[in-house]
Amino acid sequence: MALTAYADADHAGCQDIRRSTSESAQFLGDKLVSWSSKKQKSTAISTIEAEYIAMSGCCAQILWMRYFG
Repeated sequence: MALTAYADADHAGCQDIRRSTSESAQFLGDKLVSWSSKKQKSTAISTIEAEYIAMSGCCAQILWMRYFG
């Protein structure tokens, strides 16, 4: 069974404090096993930085799932 992960970010998506939002989803086969949507803790200067933060959070979730799953 394959583990597939998706990550995305909305640069400065929170209109109140101008912080980016990170979203991610992890699938095992065709079943959704984990998802996340949260405001990033720091203000990203660029879209690339916001995407990198989202990707690193997604990778951390995958490593956690591999270790404890």
